[in-house]
Amino acid sequence: MVSLAGVSAGWAATGHNFDPSKLSTLTPGQTTLEEASRALTAPPDKFYKQTDGTFLALWSFKITFVADGLYSRKEALLQFGPDGRLMRLVDSTNILLEPWERQKLLGPAPMPDPAQDWAQQPAPPPQVETIVIPVPAAPPETVRQGR
Repeated sequence: MVSLAGVSAGWAATGHNFDPSKLSTLTPGQTTLEEASRALTAPPDKFYKQTDGTFLALWSFKITFVADGLYSRKEALLQFGPDGRLMRLVDSTNILLEPWERQKLLGPAPMPDPAQDWAQQPAPPPQVETIVIPVPAAPPETVRQGR
């Protein structure tokens, strides 16, 4: 959304200004898209449907003050399940989160896949093969006389 008054005054803004400090109030597995929009005080800017039935919602806001050369950008990309509930924080830009907040928003650790059992076993030792590269013998040194 670019304002004509803003353009003539030397500034431009895109997206929906949202409150990133409210990210920590969201709970994976519980918070719905509507509740997230309400908490962040803005709707997502874009949606990206995924092939597994989930979707990504991007909250994004950018503002530029041309005369002063100032530029600000903040983004939060959240993944929601097919049921519309928050799964996890996928990415964020210019949003300060405490480590506990980020860990909470990343959601639970993924369950190990039994089909990937091979990853648990140690790797076999590498096979070592010695390669000999023949080099020509050094020429005999000539003995210098007189000094």
